[in-house]
Amino acid sequence: MMAEGPGAHRGLAAFALPFIVATALASGAVGAITGTAAIASSSVATASASPSQLRQFWTPARMKRAKPMEVQVSSGGLLPFARPGGGGETSHLISEMASSAGAEVSSTFDVVADPTATEASRNGVIFFEDRGGLARCSGTSVNARNFSVVFTAAHCIHSGSRWGRWYRGRWVFVPGYRYGQLPFGVFPAKWLDTTQLWRRTGSENGDVGAAVVMRNERGERLADAVGGAGIAWGLKADQVFDVHGYPAGPPFDGETQRLCAGTPFLGHDVSSFIWDGPLNLAVDCNVTGGASGGGWTIRGGVLNSVTNYGHPEDQATDFGAYFGKEVARLYGRAARVR
Repeated sequence: MMAEGPGAHRGLAAFALPFIVATALASGAVGAITGTAAIASSSVATASASPSQLRQFWTPARMKRAKPMEVQVSSGGLLPFARPGGGGETSHLISEMASSAGAEVSSTFDVVADPTATEASRNGVIFFEDRGGLARCSGTSVNARNFSVVFTAAHCIHSGSRWGRWYRGRWVFVPGYRYGQLPFGVFPAKWLDTTQLWRRTGSENGDVGAAVVMRNERGERLADAVGGAGIAWGLKADQVFDVHGYPAGPPFDGETQRLCAGTPFLGHDVSSFIWDGPLNLAVDCNVTGGASGGGWTIRGGVLNSVTNYGHPEDQATDFGAYFGKEVARLYGRAARVR
């Protein structure tokens, strides 16, 4: 399902060898990349209610009221896409478009006609409570040997930096969501984690998180119910991505799954050179709040980034994290959770 590629960028330097996961069942490879660090050293367990209780709580009315989770971008006065209004700088993008230059660019976030169809059903909405408010993001089911891993943005799990807090109130993943319908039920989180870079510094270059979810109210494991995307890291930045998500900010309402198909790599946000970690990725996709954490897939369904943020004055450009060694370690920790 995956193929390796040359090293990717951190500043002007290249990473070492790329990391590859062929399937969720490649437990030997996972063990090799995760080392012996204890899972509990970075993650948090959730004290969740049962799937049935959470399905009763997450009524269509509550899901519709949930607000897109905002990420706080502090460098250079730049604003995240989830925050309404103008401001910020007029030009953020450093173009490095290379071999994908022949790909057709389109920012249209088109409706997915049937979110329960194969591959589309891997994508869903994340709902959770934070300090009494109802929040939402997007996420993707990923192949893992525990059949229960969801990838999303780190800011949908933790507020960032060493002083940040975890978002674990009634955290659920709802694959295939459409107009309040839960065709596969709810999958409550039992374990949450982010890259160490995000928890240490809040750097947007490390804005990647993962959850391990419980079975749904029917007793099904996530990947048994909807399947899972492959996952790859350490590839070159220059890829052509399918961007998935559930945007809820205007002109969208969060009720339908959306897709920007065949969007080539455009370059990096200027701020990416200021933040710690590998340079982020930019594509042409008209995202709004709620799309945070939505998967970027390559080569027919291999996860290789997630949506992190955009800029209000440049709504046609979507920025996502590069999947490097920190993401490899995060995946390894999540895959080992029972």
